Amino acid sequence: MRPGINAQTLLKLLPALVALSGCDNYRKDDYHDNSPTSGQLKVYYDEGLELHVKNQALTFESQYYKAHLELRAANDDEAVLAMYNDSCKAIVVSRLLNDKEKAMFASRSFTPAYSKVAYSAVALVTSTETPITFVSREQLKNILVGKGSLRDSSGNNADIRIVIDRNNSSVMRYLTDSVMRSNTFGPACSSMGSSPETIRYAANNRNVIGIVDFAWLSDRDDEFYKSVENNIRFLAVGDSFSAEALPNQSTFKLETYPFTRPVYVIRNTGDFTLAKGFESFVAGPKGQLTFLKQGLLPARQGERNIEVNLE
Repeated sequence: MRPGINAQTLLKLLPALVALSGCDNYRKDDYHDNSPTSGQLKVYYDEGLELHVKNQALTFESQYYKAHLELRAANDDEAVLAMYNDSCKAIVVSRLLNDKEKAMFASRSFTPAYSKVAYSAVALVTSTETPITFVSREQLKNILVGKGSLRDSSGNNADIRIVIDRNNSSVMRYLTDSVMRSNTFGPACSSMGSSPETIRYAANNRNVIGIVDFAWLSDRDDEFYKSVENNIRFLAVGDSFSAEALPNQSTFKLETYPFTRPVYVIRNTGDFTLAKGFESFVAGPKGQLTFLKQGLLPARQGERNIEVNLE
């Protein structure tokens, strides 16, 4: 005669049976217990790179359906601090860690890894009604610090105002460190709330120069670009008219546009992680092709093998 299981015993075993039945899909913590192609990953990114980061993440998730990326816009300082505080494991920004930040991570025995994945730039945009086509580096510096002006196409002084994408952005940092040499902004400068807001304001107001990341306007098939393309244009920048250049893939490659800057994926994890998987994807052939199609210069360009038949 077989021993039976009474109802009371079965009720006691039921929670354990339910838990065991779900073991195949169970993860203790998808943020830490992940692989290069599965799990969950929080990524902080520079707001100026938003269109490209979102597209890279969407493409990555469509290829690896078990991977889920949570994206959050920030400035570069906020992104680095979030990674240091373990609020995220990967960031996408337009600079590497500085010495102070490296020391912060080293104090916890961390050395973040990174890949250079693309080139973008700080771009100057203005309305098609603004009678200026060129700005030299020195002229821009003087306007930013309040010690100069620009002349329009008729040779008259133009009352130019500067609007920057947003306060404490990576673009503002770049202007302060690389153009103004740590001087303070003059009275003609102000910041907006976002890059799209800055671009629209510059497009709709004469004699206003908007300064944003080129990445917001690099993709000519993007709906935002199409919404402003008839009212806005880029200003050429250089040391003189003979050396002026507009921001685009060619001038980034030739290093003739002076405000070109790289884009990095930085992670604070080991190699067998989702952060590494995303970094490798963005730095790999599909990610690089995506940058190329969206108007940025890929950091790594594939070889082209040309076969010549002399017969």
